[in-house]
Amino acid sequence: MFVNSLLAAAFFTLAVNAGPALSVEDAQLATQALSFLIQAPGECLFQYTDLPANAPSHNMAALWLRAIFHDSGTFNASDLTGGLDASLVTNPESGTTDNIGIPESAATRFIPSKSPISKADMIALGGIVTVAACGGPQVAFRTGRDDAGVSNNAKLLPSDAFAPVGTIKAGFLRMGLTALDMLVLTTGSHSMGGAHAAISPNVTKEKFEPFDRTPGVFDNDIFKRVLDGKCVVPIDCAFAKDPELLPYIQQYAKDENAFFTQYAISFEKMLNLSPSSLSDPVAIMIKRHSNLVEEGTWPPASAASTTTTVSAVASITTAGSAAKSSSAAADIFLLSSVIYALATTLLLL
Repeated sequence: MFVNSLLAAAFFTLAVNAGPALSVEDAQLATQALSFLIQAPGECLFQYTDLPANAPSHNMAALWLRAIFHDSGTFNASDLTGGLDASLVTNPESGTTDNIGIPESAATRFIPSKSPISKADMIALGGIVTVAACGGPQVAFRTGRDDAGVSNNAKLLPSDAFAPVGTIKAGFLRMGLTALDMLVLTTGSHSMGGAHAAISPNVTKEKFEPFDRTPGVFDNDIFKRVLDGKCVVPIDCAFAKDPELLPYIQQYAKDENAFFTQYAISFEKMLNLSPSSLSDPVAIMIKRHSNLVEEGTWPPASAASTTTTVSAVASITTAGSAAKSSSAAADIFLLSSVIYALATTLLLL
């Protein structure tokens, strides 16, 4: 068993050291590793004890979305600078008020410093896995993002929860995104997670205040809450007062599929805000978590999530591949279990 664990650990290193242009197989292995980070006890909704003591959030899935927005939000379409380049984990950008907590708790923490797969690609993949695994649409994954290595455009991030709608629109326009992109990427992403007094004391005094009633499920409940005027983040309700945006909020509150369709479009646009030349979409398979509604509704029904058994690993079979034998499937499950243990250990370093 010890030898098998060592081999699995080495295989994990190879999986996340896949290089700028990832193969389908390596992309799937990286997807597996990320799935297990999100799939720990409580699955898409984490408990406070599941992250490092200095992490402000207990929802790893929501942290991925926050990391993507805060990294991509520095993009300037006029000169193709900034964007999703992992600059948010470099100083001084990592220490800004807007980015507080992300470097300590986002999965960029566990990516080895010499990984050929870039941190930027891992951040993008983390968001894609989060959305699909937690109930939302699957978004195309492209590779080839270069890591900046230095901070850039840190002051351009449009993240002020109390800013006028026009100011937020201007920030998204600067990135090359539309008002509709702004709505689904801001309010729509609030389908996951919540606010924390540790990082947003002007928004909440609670250690954790969920944005909607299902903070561990990617769904359209956030739009229903907005229409009811129950907004944790003021900008969400401000959007509902905008005549251009209100019809979309009403539509998405009634039609989850319409929201998912637009979110997939807008989210991919944000993921591709990069000066790097990206690959064609890489085929990956993501397993949707079981018991999403039960475990992703707030407050939790019980403390049982702390003893949740890790569910079956998603097949790493790519499109067109032959079915694996039962013994191979068992080996994959063992490997994936070690991946989770190793990734969690690295996260806590």
